[in-house]
Amino acid sequence: MTPPPSAFGLAAPHALATHAGERAWLAGGNAVDAALAAAVALTVVYPHQCALGGDLIALVARPDGRVLAVNGSGAAPLAADPDALGLASMPVTGPLTVTVPGVLAGWATLSELAGRLPFRLLFEQAIRYAREGVPTAPGVAAALRLEAEHLRADPGIGEIFFPGGQPLAEGRPLVQPALADTLSAVAEQGPDAFYAGALGAGLAARLRAMGSPLSAEDLARHATEVAEPLSAVFRGEEYLTAPPNSQGLHLLQILGLIDRLPDSPGAGLLARVFEAASRDRDRHLADPRHADVPVGTLLGGAHLDALAEQVLAGGGCGAGRAGAGARPSGDTVAVVAADGAGNAVSLIQSLFHSFGSGILDPVTGVILHNRGAFFDLAPGAPNRLAGGKRPAHTLMPVLTRRDGVLSGAHGTMGGKAQPQIHAQLALRLHAGDDPAAALRHPRWVVGGLEVDAPAGTVAAESTVPDGTVASLRAAGFPVTIGTELDEEVGHGQLVRRAGDGFRAASDPRCDGSAVTRD
Repeated sequence: MTPPPSAFGLAAPHALATHAGERAWLAGGNAVDAALAAAVALTVVYPHQCALGGDLIALVARPDGRVLAVNGSGAAPLAADPDALGLASMPVTGPLTVTVPGVLAGWATLSELAGRLPFRLLFEQAIRYAREGVPTAPGVAAALRLEAEHLRADPGIGEIFFPGGQPLAEGRPLVQPALADTLSAVAEQGPDAFYAGALGAGLAARLRAMGSPLSAEDLARHATEVAEPLSAVFRGEEYLTAPPNSQGLHLLQILGLIDRLPDSPGAGLLARVFEAASRDRDRHLADPRHADVPVGTLLGGAHLDALAEQVLAGGGCGAGRAGAGARPSGDTVAVVAADGAGNAVSLIQSLFHSFGSGILDPVTGVILHNRGAFFDLAPGAPNRLAGGKRPAHTLMPVLTRRDGVLSGAHGTMGGKAQPQIHAQLALRLHAGDDPAAALRHPRWVVGGLEVDAPAGTVAAESTVPDGTVASLRAAGFPVTIGTELDEEVGHGQLVRRAGDGFRAASDPRCDGSAVTRD
């Protein structure tokens, strides 16, 4: 194995995941191997936001200059029937919200496309973390406290995360022996251990006993999709992201709308831009294999011109959809990495809401996502639940290029608000901030992070300037003030090119870290 490339940058939302990624790079891997090792570790150390039972969408850049979108999102069970549910909207948690988890197959696809290390080596640190235990992270402990009543009702979650009936406190050992065994099996046998083996069959059987239509056949038919990314130029820099069912196209809409506004638009105007893109997402975003998603029209000059006129005219507060009983904690992790050989990755994986469906399979140790909660049940809706259909997806990786050369790898946690967070980071970076300053800057988001968050309202950190809050309220947006460095405005990870090397930073709103090597 040849030595790793001389320049390298990696950021992840948990320091132990960053450590796992750096070890993979030092073992002879490249940026993709490092990102994957970090991603696997995150399913152990940050289980409220990602797990083997979740999804993945990524962008990967290779040394030949090609960028590929890797869609590791899973579909609804073939037997899913929206009419049989007898509900006005999808539940937020529980067995009916579980779609096929795609993260394992997504990891394997990324490794095959651009990795250097054997797939099994990417699991070494994660297996050790799960078997020997790690200190419970502050973010995990906070999520357990916040949702204790809901989470402890599940026997699997209760056994691991509520010893003696009490939530694990920050720093207490988090040991997951069943998950360690599952990770070991996947490391040795590959994704088939889950999708075509006893692990998946047993998990599907448990879900069916709970009322889910998901079957072993649904797992076996899952496949990762590799496609060309979408892109648009913003202030001299090309932004690339994943195509639908990812919501990435709505970041490109936002950037296009900002370019059509007066220089340095105020917060109220920017909030209307965010809201306009959110309306388009809620009207159109779906699985393009099952519905027409008019990407060309939505990103076309005529449509963006019309939206810009509406924004400038001041219309349209109240975008998005809101459900009942909003759950206000985390959902997603981002890992970003780049190296001097031309490899880069923005990898986003998720449980959707905190601890996903609220179900942990005791046999495998796998927590299952609630990605199906984002389906619509309205007849004729593009994102209506259907068997074999992927839901509209919040996950949206981002890479940037300048003059054809990779300039950045960006990723955020933030559910529905990810396009807004990316846009605010883009504005800070183009104003001259380095990655750490761009991430630390006070933020606000319109419409919340989650599927059932109140629509048309703004969540702002306590450090957002008074003038910004006044501008938002003058534009007609109710504003809720949170805390300093509040996770309710999402957290991000950045790697940016700097000369012959990279600068990397992890958001102070999470428990992460970043590493660079020159």
